[in-house]
Amino acid sequence: MALSALLAVFLIPVAAFADDVSDAQTALDAAEAQMKIISEEYDKINAELTSIQGQIDATAADALDAQQAVISGRETLSNAARSEYRSPSAGSMLMLILGSASFDELTRNVVYAGSILQAQADEVEAQKDRVATLEGITAELNTQKDSQTRALGELEKTKQEAEAVVSQAQSQLQNAKDAEADRLAALQAQVANMSNSDSSDQGAGGSSTQVSDKANTTDRQEVVPDSTPVEPNPEPAPDSGAGWKTGIASAYGGSTDPYTPNPGTTATGDVCDDYSMGVAIPMAWPNFSSYFGRTVQISYDGMTVYAVINDCGGMGGGSRSLDLQPGVWKAFGYSSCDDWGLRTVSYRIL
Repeated sequence: MALSALLAVFLIPVAAFADDVSDAQTALDAAEAQMKIISEEYDKINAELTSIQGQIDATAADALDAQQAVISGRETLSNAARSEYRSPSAGSMLMLILGSASFDELTRNVVYAGSILQAQADEVEAQKDRVATLEGITAELNTQKDSQTRALGELEKTKQEAEAVVSQAQSQLQNAKDAEADRLAALQAQVANMSNSDSSDQGAGGSSTQVSDKANTTDRQEVVPDSTPVEPNPEPAPDSGAGWKTGIASAYGGSTDPYTPNPGTTATGDVCDDYSMGVAIPMAWPNFSSYFGRTVQISYDGMTVYAVINDCGGMGGGSRSLDLQPGVWKAFGYSSCDDWGLRTVSYRIL
């Protein structure tokens, strides 16, 4: 009787321990099977995001080219308008035709006048085509960014599923042996790796780029003081879910900036002058130099301008999101750094 009681004392804990081990192994088997499926889905979505980012990079480059064509065309039409103002072509052409001394000269002058007027009309049509091309590229970029946003949502959902699997397994393994604990740690490492290897990270543009030792624009004094009133964006901000952010943009560089060399050399070694289409970002941003070379889409007052991130600065300790170079604020229709001042813009890094 005493022996039976003694055996019962030892056998009950052994049986309970065996049940714990069995439950732990079953939970881990299920968790590992789920994690395998989740990891495959994660890799698939991450590869899709990498492909989408490549498409966005290519389309952004096309947008910069198309935008430059529009700016050049606008300048051509502006020059033609100034010439027309100084010497109205319609009146000049009429005088030329009326002043013809012979029928042959009249014929030549009519043909000449017609070719001049046709050239002006062709340039107007060409500019319309250039604008339409840029608008088409912008629409394509919007579609690609929407696809990226959806994929990012799916990726985040996949991460959450993985975290839930590990959390559930962890709660079931309170009494697990070392071997089971090691398997759980491996699952936890997989979840951590998802966050570390995510190619869609919006907070990094890739590996950091060192600031050029020839740069002379990064420690510039602000042209527009912080006390300047900030002009709001007359247009509603785009949907933030599509990657858009809202921030204050200032202006610098070129002949209207008394503090920045003109031409200057930016953090990436690019030229900053009266025509440069670059922007600076705050050095207060984490890993700020990883954004160098990325294209940024800027929206203000119903207009969209593309620029390249190629510089950095103090920028009010990060209170300003972007500092626009002359080509950018001129594209928005402003004549100087002070004319632009401080304005609230919407922007997204492509």
